[in-house]
Amino acid sequence: MKLVKKNQKLHNPDSPLILGEVKEGETVMEVTEPSYIDTQQKLI
Repeated sequence: MKLVKKNQKLHNPDSPLILGEVKEGETVMEVTEPSYIDTQQKLI
Protein backbone atom coordinates (compact mmCIF):
# COMPACT_ATOMS: atom_id res chain seq x y z
CA MET A 1 0.00 0.00 0.00
CA LYS A 2 2.93 2.35 0.63
CA LEU A 3 4.09 1.90 -2.97
CA VAL A 4 0.61 2.71 -4.28
CA LYS A 5 0.48 5.96 -2.31
CA LYS A 6 4.02 6.85 -3.45
CA ASN A 7 3.08 6.25 -7.10
CA GLN A 8 -0.12 8.28 -6.74
CA LYS A 9 1.98 11.28 -5.71
CA LEU A 10 4.11 10.88 -8.88
CA HIS A 11 1.08 11.10 -11.19
CA ASN A 12 0.84 14.27 -13.24
CA PRO A 13 -2.32 14.50 -15.40
CA ASP A 14 -0.52 16.95 -17.74
CA SER A 15 2.36 14.53 -18.40
CA PRO A 16 2.35 12.08 -21.34
CA LEU A 17 3.53 9.42 -18.88
CA ILE A 18 1.38 7.57 -16.38
CA LEU A 19 3.92 8.23 -13.63
CA GLY A 20 6.69 10.76 -13.38
CA GLU A 21 7.84 13.43 -15.80
CA VAL A 22 9.74 13.54 -19.07
CA LYS A 23 13.28 14.58 -18.23
CA GLU A 24 15.63 16.65 -20.38
CA GLY A 25 17.19 14.51 -23.10
CA GLU A 26 14.39 11.91 -23.03
CA THR A 27 12.09 11.35 -25.97
CA VAL A 28 8.47 10.19 -25.82
CA MET A 29 7.41 8.29 -28.92
CA GLU A 30 3.97 6.98 -29.78
CA VAL A 31 4.14 3.48 -31.23
CA THR A 32 1.55 1.29 -32.90
CA GLU A 33 1.08 -1.94 -30.99
CA PRO A 34 -1.39 -4.53 -32.33
CA SER A 35 -4.23 -5.50 -30.02
CA TYR A 36 -4.22 -9.14 -29.07
CA ILE A 37 -7.67 -8.85 -27.51
CA ASP A 38 -9.34 -8.75 -30.93
CA THR A 39 -7.63 -11.96 -32.05
CA GLN A 40 -8.48 -14.06 -28.99
CA GLN A 41 -10.82 -16.96 -29.52
CA LYS A 42 -14.14 -16.76 -27.74
CA LEU A 43 -16.08 -19.58 -26.18
CA ILE A 44 -19.67 -19.68 -27.34
